Amino acid sequence: TKQPLQVVGAINANHALLARRAGFKAIYLSGGGVAAGSLGIPDLGITGLEDVLIDVRRITDVCDLPLLV
Repeated sequence: TKQPLQVVGAINANHALLARRAGFKAIYLSGGGVAAGSLGIPDLGITGLEDVLIDVRRITDVCDLPLLV
């Protein structure tokens, strides 16, 4: 029997590495994660595409898991 894919949130590169070490097969990055984790602000739609792409690059530079953004 196939099991559902469990995807865990990773708000930064360190969390992505921890997720991989824990055995997850995929990770996701949310806009709220970018706002809170990288910018220290609430998720009020203030962050832009470039803010998200910066975190995507940081995560994908160190972790090869599929990343849902």
